[in-house]
Amino acid sequence: MMTSSQKIAQHELKTISKLQQRIDFLNKKSNSLSYYRLAVIIAGIILSFIGFNYVNTWAGIGALIVSFTIFGILATIHSKIIFRIDKLNKWIKLKNIRIARINLDWNNIPKWKKEERDSHHPFEIDLDITGNYSLLRLLNNTFSKEGFDKLKSWLLFPLTNYNEVTDRQSIVKELIPFNSFREKLFLRFSYLKQNEFEGTSLLNWLKTDENVKISNFAFVLYCLISVFNITFFILAANNILPNMWVIGYLSILILYGSQEKKMKKIIGPSEIIFDEYLKLSKILNLISKTDFKNSPVLKKHLQMFHDEAENPVHISKKINRLITLLSFRENSIFRFLINSILPYDIYLSIQLSKQKEILKKYLPQWLDNLYEFEALNSLAEFGYINPNYSFPRIIDNETESKAHVFTSKELSHPLIPIESRIANDFSLEKQNEIIIITGSNMSGKSTFLKTIGLNLCLALAGAPVSAEKLETSVFRIFTCIKITDDLNEGLSYFYAEVKRLKGIYDAICDSSAPPLFFLIDEIFKGTNNRERLIGSTEYIKSLIGKNGCGMISTHDLELVNLGKEFDIITNMHFKEHIIENKMVFDYKINAGPCPTSNALRIMKLGGLNIEI
Repeated sequence: MMTSSQKIAQHELKTISKLQQRIDFLNKKSNSLSYYRLAVIIAGIILSFIGFNYVNTWAGIGALIVSFTIFGILATIHSKIIFRIDKLNKWIKLKNIRIARINLDWNNIPKWKKEERDSHHPFEIDLDITGNYSLLRLLNNTFSKEGFDKLKSWLLFPLTNYNEVTDRQSIVKELIPFNSFREKLFLRFSYLKQNEFEGTSLLNWLKTDENVKISNFAFVLYCLISVFNITFFILAANNILPNMWVIGYLSILILYGSQEKKMKKIIGPSEIIFDEYLKLSKILNLISKTDFKNSPVLKKHLQMFHDEAENPVHISKKINRLITLLSFRENSIFRFLINSILPYDIYLSIQLSKQKEILKKYLPQWLDNLYEFEALNSLAEFGYINPNYSFPRIIDNETESKAHVFTSKELSHPLIPIESRIANDFSLEKQNEIIIITGSNMSGKSTFLKTIGLNLCLALAGAPVSAEKLETSVFRIFTCIKITDDLNEGLSYFYAEVKRLKGIYDAICDSSAPPLFFLIDEIFKGTNNRERLIGSTEYIKSLIGKNGCGMISTHDLELVNLGKEFDIITNMHFKEHIIENKMVFDYKINAGPCPTSNALRIMKLGGLNIEI
């Protein structure tokens, strides 16, 4: 039976097919226009030749004008078609990425350019939060480095405040249905990625040359001299007065020269920076123009983008006009002539300074909100492509219960393909409960620990989780799963593990922070059986009654006896079945200690001459 996610993938494939048909049609049209343009050029040359040589000059000029006009119209139409083809290709690419995320097709899920991983983080590497096959890569639909960093921080530093978690969750819930808006947003993101948008450069520019301003007096004086020049030039041209305008023109040169350094400092960077802002404004304008009236939490969150007086759309229109005026200055002849008559550069400098002051007031907050909105949309897209996921109910320990609760139904690993996932029901309800998980090799213990950790991380980031139902308290998370030799610090595997477990112990002893949820895989596997058993026993006892709860997997079946000694310790296990001399795993968690082990069977089935 096809899952809801797979139905979305099928729908996207049908849409891609329709978009490709449209591209094929436009490509044919584009090819035809190329021939038409060539034909117009050839026809124009022939008709102009005939007009100039066999009719008269005006006929030849007329033929040139008509041919250039038709060519210009065709070129405009052609450029629009090329843009539409490019837009449709980008749209198809985005839909293919969506399908790749649904199918966990890592080869077609985009990577971030640079990503560093912190081996000392409480769970980053253990839970595959970052990396090539990670939760972050699966979720990331941001376009800016700042947006990416925001999303990454949400996953690496889950919220520990009940209200903050539920508020973010509410926004993500309301964002999910806005699929059409999100597609337009991602499409515009794709253009910004192509042009390497740099929000930091905008903010840095706002802090530069704050005291460089053109006075209004210089502008008014320039205007008066310009009126004087135009008036006396007309009078001189009609022989009414002598060429007194020359004096005024010299005055303009002196005035312009006195302000030139300031104007260069204002206009020079503005040509680049305001162009960078216009890239951003296309995103801001889309947000500002989208109606979120039926989504009260989302509307409140984006209120600053909908302010009637000073919203991004209003400000962008002014800046766009200034950018157009700036573009005319690129022609040196025009720049010389216009400044000889009017205070063109001075006017631009004053207006650019004004817009810079306005942006200084609004842009930092706009960018902060935009980066957060990028991350929110990434979580919303994750929810959209996984409609069978659910939003967890976050429990407020202060008002509902003093117990640290984690209760789930049909909980599964979000980084395992849908067709291979095995879901489990699991609950941890006792105050400070510790669960010891035993089981055979390859039975699913490590994967289950990661399943718990990943979904808890998603829940506390405000995202939906891979479960039919989940209720959880707010926890800190700390894991000890993927321990390796730390060559940089000169640590052996065992000592690296000891340091990791010490970190968990220190964290769980912190009673001033929210409770800790720890996940430990194969405790003390870096040492011999006797010392491992002694060390594991004492370590588990040291965690009892502290500020937290968690799970420990082990091969040491003797550790299950702790469940008899302490009510707070619960035993659970995974097991295998032997079918036709092959081991078969159901990856289902069961109550109680594991009744069997399979190391010798694996040796035997692996071809070793082992007698069982």
